Amino acid sequence: MKKLSVFILMMVFIVSGCTTRVYDSNMELGKSQLKEENYLEAYEAFELAYEDDPTAEAKELMDLSELLSKGMKKFEEQDFDGAQALFQEAAAYKAKYKEGKMMVQKASEMLKETEDASIEPVEEDMEPGESTDDEEGEDVEAIPESEAEDNPAVKTETPKEAQKEEKAGQEEPAEEKPVVDEKESDQSISKDTAEQLVKDFAKFDENPQLQIQYDHDDEKGDYIFQVFEVVNDSNEGGHTATWGWYGVNKKTKEVYEVM
Repeated sequence: MKKLSVFILMMVFIVSGCTTRVYDSNMELGKSQLKEENYLEAYEAFELAYEDDPTAEAKELMDLSELLSKGMKKFEEQDFDGAQALFQEAAAYKAKYKEGKMMVQKASEMLKETEDASIEPVEEDMEPGESTDDEEGEDVEAIPESEAEDNPAVKTETPKEAQKEEKAGQEEPAEEKPVVDEKESDQSISKDTAEQLVKDFAKFDENPQLQIQYDHDDEKGDYIFQVFEVVNDSNEGGHTATWGWYGVNKKTKEVYEVM
C-alpha cells in the first residue's frame, strides 16, 4: 500500500512537470510573435497556454492579443469604426505585465491612426470652366447699348457669333487695307508683327488650340485682333469660342486686352 501511494505521487509530479513545460513553451511562442506584431499567432499561443494553466498573465496577454488581432483586421478592411472600438477597448485595458503594457501602448497608437484615417478628405475645388464663361457672358450683356456703340471692341453677341461661324475653319482672309496715315507708315509696325506680339502675349505656345485673326483698326489706329478656338460639336458641326480681344499700339508695340 505504501509503495502504491509513492507511485501515484511520482506520476502526479511527472504530469505536473509536463503541463508546466507546455505552458512555458506556448507563452514563449506567444511573446516572440508579439515582437513580430503577429497578433493572431500570438493570441493562438496564449490561448493554448491559458487552457493548459489559466494564469493571470496568460489571460491578460490572450485578451489583448485578440483585441489587437481583430482590430488590425478591421483596419486593413478599412472598417475604421469597428477597428476604433477594438483599439479603444485594448487601450483602456489595465495591464500588469510588460508584454501587456506594450500591447496597450500599441493599441493607443493604432487608435490615433484609425481616427486620422476615418476623417473624410476635403473635396477638391472645381476647376474653372463653364461658370467662368457664364460670368463673362453676363458682363457683356450688362453693358449698355450706348457704351457698345462708343467702344468698337464691345459688340452685340448675335452678329459676332454669325461672323465667327463664317470664319471658323477657313484660312485667314486676305489682308485688309490698313487704316494708317501715310505720315506714320514708316514708324508703324506691320500687322504680321502685331499678330506675333499678340501670340506671345496670349501664350500661344502653351495653348496650341488657339487661333488669331485681325478684325479692324480702332479709332486710335491700333490693330484689333480676335483670339479664339474652334469647338467641335457633333450635332452642329462646330463653333468658335472667343478667348479674348487684344489691341496693339502701332508705334509703341504695346499689347493690351480690349474689354
